Amino acid sequence: MGDESSKAGNMNPSHPYYVHHSDQPGHMLVPIKLNGANYQSWSKAMIHALTAKNKLGFIDGSLQAPSQEEKPTEFALWNQCNSLILSWLTHSVETDMAEGVIHAKTAYQVWSDFKDQFSQKNAPAIFQIQKSIATISQGSMSVASYYTKLKALWD
Repeated sequence: MGDESSKAGNMNPSHPYYVHHSDQPGHMLVPIKLNGANYQSWSKAMIHALTAKNKLGFIDGSLQAPSQEEKPTEFALWNQCNSLILSWLTHSVETDMAEGVIHAKTAYQVWSDFKDQFSQKNAPAIFQIQKSIATISQGSMSVASYYTKLKALWD
């Protein structure tokens, strides 16, 4: 990254370190808060939102912190974005879960912890989902509602 692209005022909007003036720390990126049980839906919604903001690399580990000693300007920009994403994550989880986000150093750490904690597939949960898929019926639901419910179980 050259000197020009490392200056916040000259940053290309497609750069992962770019922060738009509407990207506020208190902003809630997705309309649902993580409560543990809704991890699959929440994580997909967050991935879409962070991809749209070109910040996915901060949570998937592909955009690591540059050396603070060797690249202080780049590190400062990375740290600003990481802190912004940590704030977004804090605002997108239930209050009792926010404490773990507040004390984390990186968005990647939080994302990995949530993934380890909530995406575990276990036999009873798989059985219950398979049972729900086998027994679901449309009933009075519209076709769109039925499809959405079935797809959510399948995913």
